[in-house]
Amino acid sequence: MFRDFIRRLSQTFFWISKWVVAAAILGLLLIVAVVFLLRQDIDFDTFLNYFALGLLIFVVITLFYGIIAIHDVPYEIAKARNHPHQDAIHVAGWVSLFTLHVLWPFLWIWAMLYRPDRGWGIQHAATDATSVQPEQADRFEELLRRVEALEARSKGAEPRKRIEPIEKRVEALKSTATADPSAKRGPS
Repeated sequence: MFRDFIRRLSQTFFWISKWVVAAAILGLLLIVAVVFLLRQDIDFDTFLNYFALGLLIFVVITLFYGIIAIHDVPYEIAKARNHPHQDAIHVAGWVSLFTLHVLWPFLWIWAMLYRPDRGWGIQHAATDATSVQPEQADRFEELLRRVEALEARSKGAEPRKRIEPIEKRVEALKSTATADPSAKRGPS
Protein backbone atom coordinates (compact mmCIF):
# COMPACT_ATOMS: atom_id res chain seq x y z
CA MET A 1 0.00 0.00 0.00
CA PHE A 2 2.77 2.44 0.91
CA ARG A 3 4.70 1.41 -2.19
CA ASP A 4 1.66 2.16 -4.38
CA PHE A 5 1.31 5.52 -2.67
CA ILE A 6 4.97 6.33 -3.40
CA ARG A 7 4.56 5.14 -7.00
CA ARG A 8 1.49 7.36 -7.53
CA LEU A 9 3.28 10.24 -5.82
CA SER A 10 6.30 9.83 -8.08
CA GLN A 11 4.10 9.76 -11.17
CA THR A 12 2.14 12.81 -10.08
CA PHE A 13 4.92 14.90 -8.59
CA PHE A 14 7.93 13.59 -10.48
CA TRP A 15 10.52 16.06 -9.20
CA ILE A 16 9.22 16.47 -5.67
CA SER A 17 9.17 12.74 -4.99
CA LYS A 18 12.76 12.28 -6.11
CA TRP A 19 14.05 14.98 -3.79
CA VAL A 20 11.90 13.69 -0.90
CA VAL A 21 13.54 10.29 -1.30
CA ALA A 22 16.98 11.95 -1.32
CA ALA A 23 16.17 13.90 1.85
CA ALA A 24 14.87 10.73 3.52
CA ILE A 25 18.13 8.93 2.72
CA LEU A 26 20.12 11.83 4.16
CA GLY A 27 17.96 11.80 7.30
CA LEU A 28 18.45 8.05 7.67
CA LEU A 29 22.22 8.46 7.34
CA LEU A 30 22.14 11.20 9.97
CA ILE A 31 20.17 9.00 12.39
CA VAL A 32 22.57 6.09 11.82
CA ALA A 33 25.53 8.41 12.44
CA VAL A 34 24.06 9.72 15.70
CA VAL A 35 23.28 6.18 16.90
CA PHE A 36 26.79 5.14 15.97
CA LEU A 37 28.20 8.13 17.90
CA LEU A 38 26.18 7.32 21.03
CA ARG A 39 26.83 3.55 20.97
CA GLN A 40 30.52 3.55 20.11
CA ASP A 41 33.37 4.90 22.09
CA ILE A 42 34.65 7.44 19.54
CA ASP A 43 35.39 11.07 20.11
CA PHE A 44 33.36 13.87 18.57
CA ASP A 45 36.19 14.93 16.23
CA THR A 46 36.30 11.53 14.55
CA PHE A 47 32.51 11.53 14.27
CA LEU A 48 32.59 14.94 12.54
CA ASN A 49 35.23 13.70 10.09
CA TYR A 50 33.13 10.69 9.14
CA PHE A 51 29.98 12.80 8.99
CA ALA A 52 31.68 15.35 6.71
CA LEU A 53 32.90 12.52 4.45
CA GLY A 54 29.39 11.02 4.31
CA LEU A 55 27.86 14.42 3.60
CA LEU A 56 30.40 15.05 0.83
CA ILE A 57 29.64 11.68 -0.79
CA PHE A 58 25.90 12.37 -0.47
CA VAL A 59 26.24 15.80 -2.11
CA VAL A 60 28.33 14.42 -4.98
CA ILE A 61 25.84 11.61 -5.60
CA THR A 62 22.90 14.04 -5.39
CA LEU A 63 24.53 16.44 -7.84
CA PHE A 64 25.29 13.59 -10.21
CA TYR A 65 21.71 12.37 -9.98
CA GLY A 66 20.38 15.91 -10.35
CA ILE A 67 22.32 16.48 -13.56
CA ILE A 68 21.08 13.19 -14.98
CA ALA A 69 17.50 13.99 -13.92
CA ILE A 70 17.62 17.50 -15.40
CA HIS A 71 18.71 16.20 -18.79
CA ASP A 72 15.40 14.33 -19.04
CA VAL A 73 13.14 17.38 -18.56
CA PRO A 74 12.63 18.05 -22.31
CA TYR A 75 11.71 14.40 -22.82
CA GLU A 76 9.18 14.54 -19.98
CA ILE A 77 7.66 17.67 -21.54
CA ALA A 78 7.54 15.99 -24.97
CA LYS A 79 5.95 12.89 -23.49
CA ALA A 80 3.32 14.94 -21.66
CA ARG A 81 2.49 16.85 -24.87
CA ASN A 82 2.44 13.69 -27.01
CA HIS A 83 5.20 15.15 -29.17
CA PRO A 84 5.80 13.33 -32.47
CA HIS A 85 9.59 13.41 -31.89
CA GLN A 86 9.69 12.07 -28.32
CA ASP A 87 12.34 9.47 -29.02
CA ALA A 88 14.62 11.90 -30.84
CA ILE A 89 14.35 14.38 -27.96
CA HIS A 90 15.16 11.63 -25.47
CA VAL A 91 18.24 10.47 -27.38
CA ALA A 92 19.39 14.05 -27.92
CA GLY A 93 19.00 14.58 -24.18
CA TRP A 94 21.47 11.78 -23.52
CA VAL A 95 23.83 13.20 -26.10
CA SER A 96 23.47 16.56 -24.39
CA LEU A 97 24.34 14.93 -21.08
CA PHE A 98 27.68 13.83 -22.50
CA THR A 99 28.31 17.25 -24.07
CA LEU A 100 27.80 19.12 -20.78
CA HIS A 101 24.19 20.06 -21.63
CA VAL A 102 25.13 22.26 -24.58
CA LEU A 103 22.11 21.04 -26.57
CA TRP A 104 19.73 21.14 -23.62
CA PRO A 105 18.19 24.61 -24.18
CA PHE A 106 17.47 23.72 -27.80
CA LEU A 107 15.84 20.47 -26.71
CA TRP A 108 13.69 22.42 -24.27
CA ILE A 109 12.56 24.74 -27.09
CA TRP A 110 11.97 21.78 -29.41
CA ALA A 111 9.83 20.03 -26.81
CA MET A 112 7.86 23.19 -26.01
CA LEU A 113 7.07 24.07 -29.65
CA TYR A 114 4.58 21.26 -30.13
CA ARG A 115 1.20 21.36 -28.43
CA PRO A 116 -1.48 18.71 -28.95
CA ASP A 117 -4.29 21.24 -29.36
CA ARG A 118 -2.63 23.29 -32.11
CA GLY A 119 0.32 21.22 -33.33
CA TRP A 120 3.38 23.28 -34.18
CA GLY A 121 1.40 26.52 -34.03
CA ILE A 122 2.29 27.56 -37.55
CA GLN A 123 -1.21 27.31 -38.99
CA HIS A 124 -3.32 30.38 -38.31
CA ALA A 125 -6.52 29.01 -39.79
CA ALA A 126 -7.81 25.80 -41.27
CA THR A 127 -6.59 25.27 -44.81
CA ASP A 128 -8.96 22.61 -46.09
CA ALA A 129 -11.35 23.08 -49.01
CA THR A 130 -14.32 23.87 -46.77
CA SER A 131 -12.67 26.94 -45.29
CA VAL A 132 -12.44 28.91 -48.56
CA GLN A 133 -13.29 32.57 -48.11
CA PRO A 134 -16.38 33.86 -50.02
CA GLU A 135 -14.34 36.30 -52.12
CA GLN A 136 -11.93 33.49 -53.02
CA ALA A 137 -14.85 31.28 -54.07
CA ASP A 138 -16.22 34.08 -56.29
CA ARG A 139 -12.81 34.64 -57.87
CA PHE A 140 -12.44 30.91 -58.46
CA GLU A 141 -15.84 30.71 -60.17
CA GLU A 142 -14.93 33.67 -62.39
CA LEU A 143 -11.67 32.01 -63.43
CA LEU A 144 -13.51 28.78 -64.24
CA ARG A 145 -15.95 30.67 -66.48
CA ARG A 146 -13.08 32.39 -68.30
CA VAL A 147 -11.28 29.09 -68.90
CA GLU A 148 -14.46 27.51 -70.24
CA ALA A 149 -15.00 30.49 -72.57
CA LEU A 150 -11.43 30.23 -73.87
CA GLU A 151 -11.80 26.50 -74.44
CA ALA A 152 -15.05 27.03 -76.36
CA ARG A 153 -13.46 29.75 -78.49
CA SER A 154 -10.41 27.61 -79.26
CA LYS A 155 -12.55 24.70 -80.47
CA GLY A 156 -13.99 26.88 -83.26
CA ALA A 157 -10.60 28.25 -84.41
CA GLU A 158 -8.57 26.47 -87.05
CA PRO A 159 -5.56 24.55 -85.78
CA ARG A 160 -2.17 26.20 -85.94
CA LYS A 161 0.44 25.16 -88.45
CA ARG A 162 2.65 22.51 -86.94
CA ILE A 163 6.29 23.47 -86.61
CA GLU A 164 8.76 20.89 -87.81
CA PRO A 165 11.33 19.68 -85.30
CA ILE A 166 14.62 21.58 -85.02
CA GLU A 167 16.70 18.53 -85.94
CA LYS A 168 15.29 18.55 -89.50
CA ARG A 169 16.22 22.21 -89.91
CA VAL A 170 19.77 21.61 -88.65
CA GLU A 171 20.26 18.70 -91.06
CA ALA A 172 18.91 20.82 -93.92
CA LEU A 173 21.36 23.60 -93.10
CA LYS A 174 24.28 21.14 -92.90
CA SER A 175 23.42 19.63 -96.28
CA THR A 176 23.28 23.04 -97.95
CA ALA A 177 26.59 24.04 -96.33
CA THR A 178 28.39 20.95 -97.64
CA ALA A 179 26.82 21.22 -101.10
CA ASP A 180 27.80 24.89 -101.58
CA PRO A 181 31.43 25.44 -100.47
CA SER A 182 31.28 29.16 -101.26
CA ALA A 183 28.67 29.62 -98.53
CA LYS A 184 31.28 29.26 -95.77
CA ARG A 185 31.35 31.88 -93.13
CA GLY A 186 34.32 34.00 -92.29
CA PRO A 187 37.03 35.62 -94.39
CA SER A 188 38.53 33.59 -97.21
